[in-house]
Amino acid sequence: MKHLFTATVLLLGSAIAHAQSAHWTFTYTGFYDQEAGVFLPDMQIAGSFTGADLNGDGLLEREELTSLTIGAMDYVACAAGSNAYYHCGADSFAFSPERGLSFSLGEYGSDPEGLHSGGHLIETGKLSYDYQITPYNTAEHHLYWTDGTVLNMVSASAVSPVPEAPAWAMLLAGLGTAGCGALLRRRARPVRIAVRARA
Repeated sequence: MKHLFTATVLLLGSAIAHAQSAHWTFTYTGFYDQEAGVFLPDMQIAGSFTGADLNGDGLLEREELTSLTIGAMDYVACAAGSNAYYHCGADSFAFSPERGLSFSLGEYGSDPEGLHSGGHLIETGKLSYDYQITPYNTAEHHLYWTDGTVLNMVSASAVSPVPEAPAWAMLLAGLGTAGCGALLRRRARPVRIAVRARA
């Protein structure tokens, strides 16, 4: 009976986890370039994220992400605490089809003396900021969200709370196999025969 219960829990957990995984790609288009002093209608910030709504509240949050990629950088998998002078990661994240997408992330660092530093920060709805500082030069680039900034999102796998048919089939097959094993073990028990001694 213990094996039957274990098989049920594992297969059910696998089915639910499979059903909840989701992958989205997104593109923000149109930003105000502060340094150029113009709105750039074709400027884009594009990326993707993957995660699972583990608590089933309809909201995908930072701790439920397995990746958040912009360009070549995955802000979930990057080395956030590699040393005291470097930071990389997503500080906040929230997404639902009803409430939209919001996140704050960055990668920045400096040398121990603070002579050279640089980084990249993005906070949706506000700005994307790049900077590079050396003893000889400082370069900054600000892109601001405006009313003309448009978000386009595409789902590669939608979140669904109901396990798909193959997951149910795996669950039933596991239950059947565990049940057959329990029956066979019960039938294979040794039979004891009492023999009376003759007087």
